[in-house]
Amino acid sequence: MKSIQKVRLIVQLICVVLTLIGFFMNFRVTMIIIMVTTLIGGAYYCGWVCPFGTLQDIASKIGKMLKIKKYKMPKIIQRYLKYSRYVLLVAYLVFSFDIIYAIFSYDPRVNLIKYLGGSFSGIVPLIILISFLVIGMFFERPFCNYLCIEGAKYGVISSLRVFTIKRDEASCVGCTKCDKACPMNIEVSKMEQVQSLQCINCFECVSACPIKDTLSYEKISFTHKMKRKYTAAICIIASIAVVSFISIGITGKLPLGMKLGEDRLTNTTTGTSSETTIDGKLVSVGEAAGIDDGVYEGTGMGFRGEIKVEVTVTNEIIIKIKVIENIDDKKFYNRAEPVVTKDIIESQSSDVDTVSGATYSSIGIIDAVADALENARK
Repeated sequence: MKSIQKVRLIVQLICVVLTLIGFFMNFRVTMIIIMVTTLIGGAYYCGWVCPFGTLQDIASKIGKMLKIKKYKMPKIIQRYLKYSRYVLLVAYLVFSFDIIYAIFSYDPRVNLIKYLGGSFSGIVPLIILISFLVIGMFFERPFCNYLCIEGAKYGVISSLRVFTIKRDEASCVGCTKCDKACPMNIEVSKMEQVQSLQCINCFECVSACPIKDTLSYEKISFTHKMKRKYTAAICIIASIAVVSFISIGITGKLPLGMKLGEDRLTNTTTGTSSETTIDGKLVSVGEAAGIDDGVYEGTGMGFRGEIKVEVTVTNEIIIKIKVIENIDDKKFYNRAEPVVTKDIIESQSSDVDTVSGATYSSIGIIDAVADALENARK
């Protein structure tokens, strides 16, 4: 396991290249594989795939080369501060305040992926990104430890992991080198098997251990308490699935207001005139003037990556806008899509306002519609 760090670095650099070519932004099957891998073996995405995690690791290595002293968060503070990213995740999922959306628009991990994809988010997000890398020369993975909600999500999923790092108490000499090497501030030396939600499977602790096979990556030894936890989690997941299927069967919709992806608008046209009634409102020709009847595709850049739309034009009127592909967070996307598409159809123009708190998703949809109309004229 000593050579694992060289392998991990190679994989990390390959994943940065894959991000550059849009592999992780557009290939959804990849993300499903990552989620399943996390459920079985832990948060490999954070330790092996995430480009911002890789940059923080590189910043740490540069700090060591420059002989910059490394600091650890005091244990008494770490004990409570390690929950900060989970508090942020709950705030992100539960609350809909504009300030929440504004804060997450500066997420350095997301903005790095956008930069790698060729989309510039602005100077302030870039300064924040660079600031975390500078801090990373003094502290290991500062963003991952306390602020990354994506890492928090994978951490929660990894709570049901089947494989983890285990410590042989009989051969352990108590040198605590594993604790010092861990970038996520986990006290590995005090655990029989690592079940911390912070673990990113970097195996730094295994590489640092001076006694062969004292730390190893194996199947978890299930205690009675753990069996109850896993059983409860499986029952909750199964219950959600059953409720969803029943809801779909009875109402045709998912519970809690979730969408199946059905069309939101019902549109009608009036003969061959240059006006049409949409949702009971009469609209006139706008940006679709001179465009033949048909369905046209366009793309724009949203919060996480490309947004693709289909724009239906009849009698030189935009009668329907359907988003056919997007990888933005649902909280952002669901906030922007109904408002932006409605405004574009009512005004027959892509020159509409963005939705507060969902600026990037709004811009992505607006640009995609404008692109579709431009493609229609070619």
